[in-house]
Amino acid sequence: MYVYLSKILPIFVMPLGIVIVLALVALLLREKKHRTSTALLALAIVVLWVSSMPIVAHTLGHNMESHFPPVAIEDVQAGGCVIVLGGAVGAPIAPRVSVDLNDAVDRVYKTAQLYKAGKAPIVIVTGGNQPWSVSGVAEAELIRDLLMEWGVPKDVIFMEGSSRNTRENALYTKSIIDTTLCESPLLVTSAAHMPRAVAAFMAVGIRVTPISTDIRVTDKKSLSVMDFIPDSRALAETSDAIREWVGQKVYALQGWN
Repeated sequence: MYVYLSKILPIFVMPLGIVIVLALVALLLREKKHRTSTALLALAIVVLWVSSMPIVAHTLGHNMESHFPPVAIEDVQAGGCVIVLGGAVGAPIAPRVSVDLNDAVDRVYKTAQLYKAGKAPIVIVTGGNQPWSVSGVAEAELIRDLLMEWGVPKDVIFMEGSSRNTRENALYTKSIIDTTLCESPLLVTSAAHMPRAVAAFMAVGIRVTPISTDIRVTDKKSLSVMDFIPDSRALAETSDAIREWVGQKVYALQGWN
């Protein structure tokens, strides 16, 4: 039940969810309280506009990604293993004929780079499926196959394919870390997700070295009018930043960090 709630409840603090709620309430009040209804619709438009502006998405995204800046491969201190978190690929479900690579696939590529650069002798892949997934293959298996395509030998890859969130990534990976006697593990995930991931692993007694990737916010020399014009991608980026912020607060309340 928690997994479902963790995916559903944040919708109501996302920009799109807020806009929908405001619009629905405005519709319900349109006959008896016309002014209130109009004000709510106007507020909905403002929320949608502001959250869709690239400058807002850039600011929120930068705040989330700046805690653990990326480090060049050659500057990474070697560790006992690399842990890569799931959320990077989609199963080859029809009409797909191959694995789907999403924006976070940088995690997998970075892991392959680290291994081939001799930064760790083994790789631990952690990531299962959500209860509503129609795929019968755990994401960890899909990531393993992709790592093999990118030059990582199968016999150095350990998989954990049951976890459904970051908390479980840490919990279920601990036994593999203990079994492989991995000291000073390197943790690979998206930069915005890294603060919550590091905290989750620390909470179960695993001290990791963060290796951030999937950097979505890049430096801008100056602003332009286009930074204030609504954009669908900016809305998605704003929503992602808010979702991650909510996740951090929930983990803090649960004592998972």
